[in-house]
Amino acid sequence: MNVLYVVGTCLTKNTSANMSHNSYVQGLLENGCELDILMAEDSWGQEDAALPTWEEARYFRYGSVSFGDRLRKKVRKAVPAAPVFQSAASGDAAVPGTGTSGLKAAIRSCIKKAFYICFPQDPVYPLEATWLKKARSFRDDKTYDLVVSNSSPAASHKLVLQLIADKKLSCKRWVQIWEDPWYYDLYGGHSEKEKQEEHALLKAATEVYYVSPLTLSYQKRFFPDCAHKMKHIPLPYLEVAEDDPAAWVSGSFGYFGDYYSQTRNLLPFYEALKASGFSGSIYGDSDLNLASTDSITVSGRVTLDVLADVQAKTEVLVHLCNLRGGQIPGKIYHYSATKKPILFILDGTGEEQDIIRSYFEQFDRYYFCKNTAESILETLQVIRSDIAAGKSWASVAAFSPKEIVSQLL
Repeated sequence: MNVLYVVGTCLTKNTSANMSHNSYVQGLLENGCELDILMAEDSWGQEDAALPTWEEARYFRYGSVSFGDRLRKKVRKAVPAAPVFQSAASGDAAVPGTGTSGLKAAIRSCIKKAFYICFPQDPVYPLEATWLKKARSFRDDKTYDLVVSNSSPAASHKLVLQLIADKKLSCKRWVQIWEDPWYYDLYGGHSEKEKQEEHALLKAATEVYYVSPLTLSYQKRFFPDCAHKMKHIPLPYLEVAEDDPAAWVSGSFGYFGDYYSQTRNLLPFYEALKASGFSGSIYGDSDLNLASTDSITVSGRVTLDVLADVQAKTEVLVHLCNLRGGQIPGKIYHYSATKKPILFILDGTGEEQDIIRSYFEQFDRYYFCKNTAESILETLQVIRSDIAAGKSWASVAAFSPKEIVSQLL
Protein backbone atom coordinates (compact mmCIF):
# COMPACT_ATOMS: atom_id res chain seq x y z
CA MET A 1 0.00 0.00 0.00
CA ASN A 2 1.37 3.43 -0.97
CA VAL A 3 0.89 5.89 1.88
CA LEU A 4 1.70 9.59 2.25
CA TYR A 5 1.96 10.78 5.86
CA VAL A 6 1.65 14.57 6.28
CA VAL A 7 2.50 16.52 9.43
CA GLY A 8 3.31 20.20 9.88
CA THR A 9 6.07 19.63 12.43
CA CYS A 10 9.61 18.30 12.26
CA LEU A 11 9.43 14.66 13.41
CA THR A 12 12.95 14.79 14.90
CA LYS A 13 12.14 17.70 17.21
CA ASN A 14 11.59 16.36 20.71
CA THR A 15 8.01 17.19 21.69
CA SER A 16 5.26 15.08 23.21
CA ALA A 17 3.20 15.50 20.01
CA ASN A 18 6.06 14.14 17.90
CA MET A 19 6.26 11.04 20.10
CA SER A 20 2.75 10.26 18.88
CA HIS A 21 3.45 11.33 15.29
CA ASN A 22 6.43 8.99 15.10
CA SER A 23 4.35 6.16 16.52
CA TYR A 24 1.99 6.43 13.54
CA VAL A 25 5.01 6.28 11.22
CA GLN A 26 6.26 3.20 13.06
CA GLY A 27 2.84 1.56 12.77
CA LEU A 28 2.57 2.27 9.04
CA LEU A 29 5.98 0.71 8.41
CA GLU A 30 5.24 -2.28 10.65
CA ASN A 31 2.12 -2.92 8.59
CA GLY A 32 4.20 -3.13 5.42
CA CYS A 33 3.30 0.22 3.86
CA GLU A 34 5.46 1.93 1.26
CA LEU A 35 5.75 5.28 3.02
CA ASP A 36 6.44 8.87 2.00
CA ILE A 37 6.61 11.55 4.71
CA LEU A 38 5.79 15.20 3.98
CA MET A 39 6.75 17.36 6.95
CA ALA A 40 8.22 20.62 8.18
CA GLU A 41 11.94 21.16 8.46
CA ASP A 42 13.17 22.45 11.80
CA SER A 43 14.92 25.56 10.56
CA TRP A 44 16.08 26.52 14.07
CA GLY A 45 18.37 23.48 14.21
CA GLN A 46 16.88 21.92 17.35
CA GLU A 47 16.50 18.34 16.16
CA ASP A 48 17.04 15.55 18.68
CA ALA A 49 19.02 12.46 17.68
CA ALA A 50 17.07 10.46 20.29
CA LEU A 51 14.02 10.50 18.00
CA PRO A 52 14.03 8.03 15.11
CA THR A 53 14.60 8.68 11.43
CA TRP A 54 12.99 5.99 9.32
CA GLU A 55 15.34 4.65 6.64
CA GLU A 56 12.49 2.81 4.95
CA ALA A 57 10.58 6.04 4.34
CA ARG A 58 11.10 8.75 1.73
CA TYR A 59 11.13 12.27 3.23
CA PHE A 60 9.93 15.56 1.75
CA ARG A 61 10.96 18.46 4.01
CA TYR A 62 9.93 22.10 3.66
CA GLY A 63 11.08 25.06 5.74
CA SER A 64 8.71 26.67 8.20
CA VAL A 65 10.62 29.81 9.22
CA SER A 66 10.25 33.04 7.25
CA PHE A 67 12.61 35.99 6.95
CA GLY A 68 10.36 37.89 9.34
CA ASP A 69 10.62 35.06 11.88
CA ARG A 70 14.42 35.16 11.77
CA LEU A 71 14.49 38.94 12.10
CA ARG A 72 12.02 38.77 14.99
CA LYS A 73 14.25 36.29 16.82
CA LYS A 74 17.28 38.59 16.48
CA VAL A 75 15.29 41.53 17.85
CA ARG A 76 14.06 39.49 20.81
CA LYS A 77 17.64 38.56 21.60
CA ALA A 78 18.75 42.18 21.37
CA VAL A 79 15.85 43.51 23.46
CA PRO A 80 14.87 40.73 25.92
CA ALA A 81 11.48 40.72 27.58
CA ALA A 82 11.10 41.24 31.30
CA PRO A 83 10.89 37.90 33.15
CA VAL A 84 7.75 37.50 35.21
CA PHE A 85 9.48 35.23 37.72
CA GLN A 86 13.01 34.15 38.41
CA SER A 87 13.74 30.49 39.12
CA ALA A 88 13.52 29.51 42.75
CA ALA A 89 14.95 26.56 44.62
CA SER A 90 12.70 23.52 44.85
CA GLY A 91 10.00 24.20 47.42
CA ASP A 92 10.64 27.94 47.64
CA ALA A 93 8.20 30.53 46.40
CA ALA A 94 8.99 32.10 43.06
CA VAL A 95 10.19 35.70 43.26
CA PRO A 96 9.49 38.56 40.86
CA GLY A 97 12.09 39.18 38.18
CA THR A 98 13.99 42.43 37.88
CA GLY A 99 12.70 43.02 34.32
CA THR A 100 13.98 45.41 31.71
CA SER A 101 14.06 49.17 31.95
CA GLY A 102 11.02 51.22 30.95
CA LEU A 103 12.88 52.45 27.90
CA LYS A 104 13.64 48.92 26.68
CA ALA A 105 10.03 47.89 27.26
CA ALA A 106 8.83 50.84 25.18
CA ILE A 107 11.30 50.02 22.41
CA ARG A 108 10.17 46.41 22.39
CA SER A 109 6.51 47.45 22.18
CA CYS A 110 7.18 49.75 19.22
CA ILE A 111 9.17 47.08 17.39
CA LYS A 112 6.41 44.54 17.97
CA LYS A 113 3.83 46.89 16.41
CA ALA A 114 6.15 47.52 13.46
CA PHE A 115 6.53 43.79 12.87
CA TYR A 116 2.77 43.31 12.71
CA ILE A 117 2.58 46.06 10.08
CA CYS A 118 5.57 44.87 7.99
CA PHE A 119 5.00 41.13 8.44
CA PRO A 120 1.24 40.59 8.92
CA GLN A 121 0.31 37.16 10.25
CA ASP A 122 -2.15 34.75 8.70
CA PRO A 123 -5.29 35.03 10.92
CA VAL A 124 -5.93 31.26 10.75
CA TYR A 125 -2.45 29.73 10.37
CA PRO A 126 -0.11 32.32 11.97
CA LEU A 127 2.65 29.85 12.82
CA GLU A 128 2.45 27.59 9.78
CA ALA A 129 1.85 30.04 6.91
CA THR A 130 5.45 29.81 5.68
CA TRP A 131 5.43 26.00 5.71
CA LEU A 132 2.10 25.94 3.86
CA LYS A 133 3.49 28.25 1.18
CA LYS A 134 6.71 26.28 0.67
CA ALA A 135 5.23 22.79 0.97
CA ARG A 136 2.63 23.66 -1.66
CA SER A 137 5.38 23.08 -4.22
CA PHE A 138 5.21 19.33 -3.48
CA ARG A 139 4.10 17.24 -6.44
CA ASP A 140 3.88 13.50 -7.07
CA ASP A 141 2.40 11.90 -10.17
CA LYS A 142 1.50 8.61 -8.52
CA THR A 143 -1.85 7.96 -6.89
CA TYR A 144 -1.54 7.14 -3.19
CA ASP A 145 -3.74 4.41 -1.75
CA LEU A 146 -3.92 6.43 1.46
CA VAL A 147 -3.00 9.91 2.66
CA VAL A 148 -2.84 10.42 6.43
CA SER A 149 -2.68 14.00 7.72
CA ASN A 150 -2.01 14.41 11.43
CA SER A 151 -2.65 17.40 13.66
CA SER A 152 -1.59 19.28 15.55
CA PRO A 153 -1.02 21.55 13.72
CA ALA A 154 -4.23 21.73 11.69
CA ALA A 155 -2.09 23.06 8.83
CA SER A 156 -1.27 19.40 8.10
CA HIS A 157 -4.85 18.95 6.89
CA LYS A 158 -4.89 22.30 5.11
CA LEU A 159 -1.85 21.38 3.02
CA VAL A 160 -3.46 18.16 1.78
CA LEU A 161 -6.60 20.09 0.83
CA GLN A 162 -4.52 22.62 -1.12
CA LEU A 163 -2.43 19.96 -2.90
CA ILE A 164 -5.52 18.04 -3.98
CA ALA A 165 -7.15 21.27 -5.23
CA ASP A 166 -3.96 22.13 -7.15
CA LYS A 167 -3.97 18.60 -8.67
CA LYS A 168 -0.50 18.01 -7.25
CA LEU A 169 -1.69 15.12 -5.10
CA SER A 170 -3.96 12.21 -5.98
CA CYS A 171 -5.26 9.66 -3.48
CA LYS A 172 -7.95 7.03 -3.11
CA ARG A 173 -8.57 7.76 0.57
CA TRP A 174 -7.73 10.69 2.86
CA VAL A 175 -7.74 10.15 6.61
CA GLN A 176 -7.44 13.05 9.05
CA ILE A 177 -6.22 12.32 12.59
CA TRP A 178 -7.07 15.02 15.12
CA GLU A 179 -5.26 14.49 18.42
CA ASP A 180 -7.22 17.51 19.69
CA PRO A 181 -10.16 19.40 18.21
CA TRP A 182 -9.51 22.93 17.00
CA TYR A 183 -12.28 25.46 17.66
CA TYR A 184 -13.65 23.53 20.65
CA ASP A 185 -10.21 22.89 22.13
CA LEU A 186 -10.07 22.85 25.93
CA TYR A 187 -8.01 26.05 26.05
CA GLY A 188 -10.43 28.05 23.88
CA GLY A 189 -9.57 31.43 22.43
CA HIS A 190 -10.24 30.53 18.78
CA SER A 191 -12.01 32.71 16.23
CA GLU A 192 -15.10 32.05 14.15
CA LYS A 193 -12.81 31.94 11.09
CA GLU A 194 -10.98 28.98 12.61
CA LYS A 195 -14.29 27.22 13.23
CA GLN A 196 -15.25 27.71 9.58
CA GLU A 197 -11.83 26.50 8.48
CA GLU A 198 -12.08 23.39 10.66
CA HIS A 199 -15.51 22.63 9.21
CA ALA A 200 -14.18 22.95 5.64
CA LEU A 201 -11.31 20.56 6.42
CA LEU A 202 -13.61 17.98 8.01
CA LYS A 203 -15.97 18.03 5.02
CA ALA A 204 -13.09 17.34 2.62
CA ALA A 205 -11.76 14.18 4.33
CA THR A 206 -12.77 10.60 3.60
CA GLU A 207 -12.59 9.74 7.31
CA VAL A 208 -11.82 11.69 10.49
CA TYR A 209 -10.33 10.09 13.62
CA TYR A 210 -10.20 11.42 17.20
CA VAL A 211 -8.11 9.87 19.97
CA SER A 212 -10.72 10.43 22.70
CA PRO A 213 -14.17 8.79 22.64
CA LEU A 214 -15.53 11.89 24.37
CA THR A 215 -14.03 14.27 21.81
CA LEU A 216 -15.60 12.11 19.10
CA SER A 217 -19.01 12.42 20.75
CA TYR A 218 -18.73 16.20 21.09
CA GLN A 219 -17.41 16.77 17.57
CA LYS A 220 -20.29 14.77 16.10
CA ARG A 221 -22.64 17.09 17.93
CA PHE A 222 -20.81 20.27 16.86
CA PHE A 223 -20.42 19.25 13.18
CA PRO A 224 -23.45 17.00 12.51
CA ASP A 225 -23.03 16.99 8.71
CA CYS A 226 -19.60 15.35 9.18
CA ALA A 227 -20.63 12.93 11.96
CA HIS A 228 -20.98 9.94 9.59
CA LYS A 229 -17.24 10.01 8.76
CA MET A 230 -15.99 10.56 12.33
CA LYS A 231 -14.46 7.66 14.28
CA HIS A 232 -12.39 7.00 17.39
CA ILE A 233 -8.91 5.49 17.44
CA PRO A 234 -6.59 5.34 20.48
CA LEU A 235 -3.26 7.16 20.45
CA PRO A 236 -0.42 4.68 19.87
CA TYR A 237 2.71 4.74 22.00
CA LEU A 238 6.05 4.92 20.22
CA GLU A 239 7.60 1.82 21.75
CA VAL A 240 7.21 -0.54 24.69
CA ALA A 241 9.30 0.84 27.53
CA GLU A 242 11.82 -1.51 29.10
CA ASP A 243 11.27 -1.00 32.81
CA ASP A 244 13.99 -1.72 35.34
CA PRO A 245 12.29 -2.55 38.66
CA ALA A 246 15.67 -2.42 40.40
CA ALA A 247 15.78 1.34 39.75
CA TRP A 248 12.33 2.07 41.21
CA VAL A 249 11.99 3.90 44.49
CA SER A 250 9.60 1.63 46.36
CA GLY A 251 6.04 2.96 46.51
CA SER A 252 6.92 6.30 44.86
CA PHE A 253 4.22 8.16 42.90
CA GLY A 254 4.93 10.54 40.04
CA TYR A 255 2.86 13.15 38.20
CA PHE A 256 4.63 14.56 35.13
CA GLY A 257 2.91 17.31 33.17
CA ASP A 258 1.60 20.86 33.44
CA TYR A 259 -1.27 21.50 35.84
CA TYR A 260 -2.62 25.00 35.34
CA SER A 261 -5.71 25.45 37.50
CA GLN A 262 -8.01 26.32 34.59
CA THR A 263 -7.45 22.90 33.01
CA ARG A 264 -6.53 20.40 35.75
CA ASN A 265 -6.95 20.25 39.51
CA LEU A 266 -3.87 18.61 41.03
CA LEU A 267 -4.46 19.83 44.60
CA PRO A 268 -6.43 16.73 45.75
CA PHE A 269 -3.57 14.45 44.64
CA TYR A 270 -1.00 16.67 46.36
CA GLU A 271 -3.00 16.68 49.60
CA ALA A 272 -3.60 12.90 49.45
CA LEU A 273 0.09 12.20 48.80
CA LYS A 274 1.07 14.36 51.78
CA ALA A 275 -1.45 12.60 54.01
CA SER A 276 -0.29 9.15 52.87
CA GLY A 277 3.33 9.68 53.84
CA PHE A 278 4.43 8.03 50.58
CA SER A 279 7.19 9.54 48.48
CA GLY A 280 6.40 11.29 45.23
CA SER A 281 7.38 13.69 42.48
CA ILE A 282 5.44 16.45 40.73
CA TYR A 283 7.13 17.93 37.65
CA GLY A 284 5.41 20.51 35.44
CA ASP A 285 4.54 24.17 35.01
CA SER A 286 1.58 25.65 36.86
CA ASP A 287 0.06 28.83 38.23
CA LEU A 288 -0.04 27.12 41.64
CA ASN A 289 2.82 27.31 44.10
CA LEU A 290 2.97 23.85 45.68
CA ALA A 291 5.77 23.39 48.17
CA SER A 292 8.14 20.44 48.33
CA THR A 293 8.13 18.39 51.53
CA ASP A 294 10.49 15.84 53.03
CA SER A 295 8.86 13.13 50.90
CA ILE A 296 7.51 15.08 47.89
CA THR A 297 9.61 16.84 45.27
CA VAL A 298 7.84 19.64 43.38
CA SER A 299 9.53 21.13 40.33
CA GLY A 300 8.72 23.08 37.20
CA ARG A 301 9.57 21.75 33.77
CA VAL A 302 13.00 20.18 33.39
CA THR A 303 15.02 18.90 30.44
CA LEU A 304 13.94 15.59 28.95
CA ASP A 305 17.02 13.72 30.16
CA VAL A 306 16.40 14.85 33.75
CA LEU A 307 12.72 13.94 33.50
CA ALA A 308 13.53 10.52 32.02
CA ASP A 309 15.77 9.77 35.00
CA VAL A 310 13.05 10.78 37.50
CA GLN A 311 10.41 8.73 35.68
CA ALA A 312 12.69 5.69 35.53
CA LYS A 313 12.91 5.73 39.34
CA THR A 314 9.17 6.27 39.84
CA GLU A 315 7.19 3.13 40.64
CA VAL A 316 3.63 4.41 40.12
CA LEU A 317 2.64 6.77 37.30
CA VAL A 318 -0.20 9.26 37.83
CA HIS A 319 -2.66 10.33 35.13
CA LEU A 320 -5.00 13.26 35.83
CA CYS A 321 -8.01 14.00 33.61
CA ASN A 322 -8.99 17.51 32.57
CA LEU A 323 -11.60 19.51 34.44
CA ARG A 324 -13.94 19.52 31.46
CA GLY A 325 -14.25 18.64 27.79
CA GLY A 326 -13.52 15.42 25.99
CA GLN A 327 -9.77 15.68 25.49
CA ILE A 328 -7.57 13.07 27.16
CA PRO A 329 -3.95 13.92 28.02
CA GLY A 330 -1.85 11.76 25.69
CA LYS A 331 0.47 10.58 28.44
CA ILE A 332 -2.05 7.90 29.48
CA TYR A 333 -1.39 6.05 26.22
CA HIS A 334 2.38 6.33 26.60
CA TYR A 335 2.19 5.23 30.26
CA SER A 336 0.30 2.18 29.01
CA ALA A 337 3.50 1.00 27.32
CA THR A 338 5.12 0.50 30.72
CA LYS A 339 4.77 -2.30 33.24
CA LYS A 340 4.17 0.10 36.13
CA PRO A 341 0.91 0.55 38.05
CA ILE A 342 -1.04 3.60 36.83
CA LEU A 343 -3.25 5.80 39.02
CA PHE A 344 -6.08 7.14 36.81
CA ILE A 345 -7.72 10.19 38.44
CA LEU A 346 -11.12 10.92 36.87
CA ASP A 347 -12.53 14.44 36.55
CA GLY A 348 -15.15 16.34 34.58
CA THR A 349 -18.90 15.83 34.63
CA GLY A 350 -20.37 12.57 35.87
CA GLU A 351 -21.25 11.58 32.31
CA GLU A 352 -17.71 12.36 31.07
CA GLN A 353 -16.18 10.30 33.88
CA ASP A 354 -18.46 7.35 33.12
CA ILE A 355 -17.56 7.34 29.41
CA ILE A 356 -13.82 7.66 30.02
CA ARG A 357 -13.82 4.97 32.70
CA SER A 358 -15.96 2.63 30.60
CA TYR A 359 -13.51 2.84 27.72
CA PHE A 360 -10.25 2.39 29.67
CA GLU A 361 -11.70 -0.12 32.14
CA GLN A 362 -11.82 -2.80 29.43
CA PHE A 363 -8.02 -3.07 29.49
CA ASP A 364 -7.92 -4.07 33.19
CA ARG A 365 -4.80 -1.97 33.64
CA TYR A 366 -5.61 1.12 35.72
CA TYR A 367 -6.55 2.15 39.26
CA PHE A 368 -9.50 4.54 38.94
CA CYS A 369 -10.57 7.10 41.53
CA LYS A 370 -12.47 10.37 41.83
CA ASN A 371 -10.53 13.61 42.02
CA THR A 372 -10.98 14.07 45.76
CA ALA A 373 -8.29 13.75 48.41
CA GLU A 374 -10.29 10.98 50.14
CA SER A 375 -10.77 8.85 47.03
CA ILE A 376 -7.16 9.32 45.91
CA LEU A 377 -5.74 8.48 49.35
CA GLU A 378 -7.78 5.27 49.50
CA THR A 379 -6.53 4.26 46.04
CA LEU A 380 -2.90 5.07 46.88
CA GLN A 381 -3.16 2.64 49.78
CA VAL A 382 -4.70 -0.06 47.54
CA ILE A 383 -1.86 0.32 45.03
CA ARG A 384 0.76 0.19 47.77
CA SER A 385 -0.87 -2.98 49.13
CA ASP A 386 -0.86 -4.63 45.68
CA ILE A 387 2.81 -3.74 45.22
CA ALA A 388 3.65 -5.32 48.57
CA ALA A 389 1.72 -8.43 47.54
CA GLY A 390 3.89 -8.80 44.43
CA LYS A 391 1.24 -7.99 41.83
CA SER A 392 2.54 -7.38 38.28
CA TRP A 393 1.24 -5.26 35.39
CA ALA A 394 1.61 -5.62 31.62
CA SER A 395 1.76 -3.10 28.79
CA VAL A 396 -1.45 -2.59 26.80
CA ALA A 397 -0.90 -4.34 23.48
CA ALA A 398 -4.02 -2.69 22.04
CA PHE A 399 -2.20 0.67 22.01
CA SER A 400 0.87 -0.57 20.12
CA PRO A 401 1.65 1.25 16.84
CA LYS A 402 1.15 -1.87 14.72
CA GLU A 403 -2.25 -2.64 16.25
CA ILE A 404 -3.57 0.95 16.07
CA VAL A 405 -2.49 1.51 12.49
CA SER A 406 -3.86 -1.87 11.40
CA GLN A 407 -7.29 -0.64 12.56
CA LEU A 408 -6.84 2.58 10.60
CA LEU A 409 -5.77 0.69 7.47
